Amino acid sequence: MSAEPKSSATRKIYVREPEAKGAIPPVPELALVELMVGSRTIDGVNVPAGRVGTVVFIYADGEAYEVEFAEPVGTLVTVPTEHVREVEPVA
Repeated sequence: MSAEPKSSATRKIYVREPEAKGAIPPVPELALVELMVGSRTIDGVNVPAGRVGTVVFIYADGEAYEVEFAEPVGTLVTVPTEHVREVEPVA
C-alpha cells in the first residue's frame, strides 16, 4: 500500500490508496479464529493447527493478532493474519 503526495497550497496531503482486491479484511477483537499453522508461545508452549481461540488484540490494522486459547489455560500467541481464519461460534 503506497501513498501519493498531493500538493496543497502550503502542505502536502497524502491520499491512501484503496485496499488491494482480494485482501483479507481484519478480524475484529473478541472474534473466534482457527489457527491454520501451528505456533509457539513466548514461553515455548506449542499450540497446534486447528485450535480455536479468541482475538484479544489487533496489531497494525490487522497485520497480526494476539489470540488467547483455552488450553493450556490462558495461552497467548501472536500470529500473522495469514495464519488464522475467522470461524463462527456454534449455537
